[in-house]
Amino acid sequence: MAQTAQDLSRLRVRGCDLFLLEKWDADSALSPDKQMRQIFARFLALPLPERQVRPTPSRCRTDASCGLDILALARPYAERNIDGECLLLRTYYGPGRDDAFKAVVRICNESGGPYHQRFLSDAARYGYGEDWQRVFSLMPQLLEPNPRYGYEEERVAAFAEAQEAKGYDPEALGELLLSDRFNHYHLASKVGVLYVMDEETLGEDEDGSPVSHEDREILTVWYDAYRKTVRWRRDRADYVDDHMALLQTASIDDHTVWTEAEVGENYDWDGPVGPRSTEEGGESDSDGESEHAGDP
Repeated sequence: MAQTAQDLSRLRVRGCDLFLLEKWDADSALSPDKQMRQIFARFLALPLPERQVRPTPSRCRTDASCGLDILALARPYAERNIDGECLLLRTYYGPGRDDAFKAVVRICNESGGPYHQRFLSDAARYGYGEDWQRVFSLMPQLLEPNPRYGYEEERVAAFAEAQEAKGYDPEALGELLLSDRFNHYHLASKVGVLYVMDEETLGEDEDGSPVSHEDREILTVWYDAYRKTVRWRRDRADYVDDHMALLQTASIDDHTVWTEAEVGENYDWDGPVGPRSTEEGGESDSDGESEHAGDP
């Protein structure tokens, strides 16, 4: 679908759009798509506070109206016009896998819940394999925290609260207790959820035998503002369809969809943004917990 100036003028102007317009080189030898990717890579390398600078209404009107042609050229309308949809990203495009994808789409569409689904399927654009995080280089707006809350402040406070709680003993905590004890920290850290259809979803069984479409499992990922996985789980497509409605309309703080999800590697014990263990005779990092919690 062609995007018009009227289409673009109705869209919210985001910080990544203004950064794109500011850095755009009309004389560049790069294709518009490659130049956009390079500029967005620079945008995502900025510290979070600089990415969170909210443009003033006057700057939005001036820059966006002057740059509609650039935005139309560089950013597909479907990637810029995202606001609250359930995003299903296809990253695997092996031979003969289109039928499996269509079957999963059909299952996801069957319940007709009170939400809108957006399927991203394009081998040239989203053929990431297991590296689904690359989608953020095309849609940096997916990493925006809620502007009404102090993202880092809330994360640091929740991390410290979990470590200071009565009975905290890293040596005695297992996976289940880790996700329970640091639940508020994980909730404060997540900024979005993505549903990924990768090779495990759309491929054949390990022995090469076909997989029933009803048994195909979609990867659900909750991610933070730094592209790290907070929690994840795999579920059959029909179950994912059910809990999409839940995620769109209700709190998941204490729901099994969230509480029984796996903790992401970066948020696990001794992960870059996870709690410290006391293995090897070491001591938990109580003095650096704020710095630890805020590192990207």
